[in-house]
Amino acid sequence: MNDPGWKTNFPDHYKNLGLSPLSSVEKVKSRYRELAKIFHPDNQETGSVDLFQKFALSYQILTHPTRRKEYDLQYLSRHPEILFRFRSEKETKNEEHLSVFKTKQIPSSRILYAGQAVELAKRGLLRAGMRNRERKKYSGIFYDIRILLTPEELNFRLSAKIPLVVRVLCPDCRGSNVFCDSCGGKGTYKSFRNLNLEAEAGKLLPGKVYDLDLSGLKPDGFVHFKKNHLKVKIELLEGEKK
Repeated sequence: MNDPGWKTNFPDHYKNLGLSPLSSVEKVKSRYRELAKIFHPDNQETGSVDLFQKFALSYQILTHPTRRKEYDLQYLSRHPEILFRFRSEKETKNEEHLSVFKTKQIPSSRILYAGQAVELAKRGLLRAGMRNRERKKYSGIFYDIRILLTPEELNFRLSAKIPLVVRVLCPDCRGSNVFCDSCGGKGTYKSFRNLNLEAEAGKLLPGKVYDLDLSGLKPDGFVHFKKNHLKVKIELLEGEKK
């Protein structure tokens, strides 16, 4: 684990097949059949021995119950963000009437932003010229969001809506007109969108900080989150610790 190359040396069988870690065995088999037809060595136009063997190995591991379980344990330790499922606003709205029966919604009052202005001001960390990096150093806060849970909730599938800053591509000029009246020539403007997260039951650990990769994640077609990474800390409510 101390080897700086351990992440790159670990084979990503899900990425090899272009699948989500939540994909079913049937989906793995279907995807493998598609790739096998294209890259089988007998295919004179697109065949590749190396690629075919790589896909075959991924298929063998992800369709074998024991080998996949062992692989997933290692995969999860390298990709803690997989504990969370990002959901679009459309998905959330379409399934809202069902979610109450299978998922516990975390109240917004228990989703707290780290380093809020009042807390920073008390510590004298809002003075002019101080950067966010320096504030984190002196405050000892190296996460963005705290989510407070009860011990009982840790055993349920959980859902949280986190409002985050986004940059929206100007719908009028698509960022190509410096004289655009809508965006003032900036090409984009700032707004807010909900990051909809779902965490699997029994997987979250109190006290742990999860680094979620938001790069490339778009809540809408011309919208992207301003932050590339979101660090979420899980904590137990005061008085609820075991």
